[in-house]
Amino acid sequence: MTAVQIRWRLLLAALSITGLGAAGCRPVKAPAGALPPAYTSNQITDPALVAVAEGIKTWGAAQVDAGGKPLYSRVEVLSPVPIVQPYGVGVFQQELRLPVIFTTGPGWSGHGLAEKEAAVALAFEHISAVLKDLEREPPLQPTLTVQTPQGMELTWINRLDPNGKNVHGDD
Repeated sequence: MTAVQIRWRLLLAALSITGLGAAGCRPVKAPAGALPPAYTSNQITDPALVAVAEGIKTWGAAQVDAGGKPLYSRVEVLSPVPIVQPYGVGVFQQELRLPVIFTTGPGWSGHGLAEKEAAVALAFEHISAVLKDLEREPPLQPTLTVQTPQGMELTWINRLDPNGKNVHGDD
């Protein structure tokens, strides 16, 4: 091979390496449109359950006292989570639950304890009925938490107390 051929080959190799290196330095363009979320463990991704969650939020926002003040200032529906429930002595049962958090609003303080108990029971029964309509196997169960705007928990319900003592700390 002659010196001229070697120089041409070296020149072509240098140009090709420079071209490849320059192409690698360009930023990759993002695809058009919105990207799906990367981490969905804390989000509701099932369209039917999203509709149920929105319905629960709408229902909660519509609950008012006799004067028209809202009972709940905020309603949050979190993604379903598996929990372990004690079931007998030394036996545990895993259930899939939908956590729902109602934050009390201006109308809450005007209610007596019996009215608060009735409002909480109504909310839990409503959420249970809506989840029953999903017809999932195994069925999705609600967990209702009612808290004050300051974060004090007033009730945490997996099942309604048959004695009607569901609200605590708000006497």
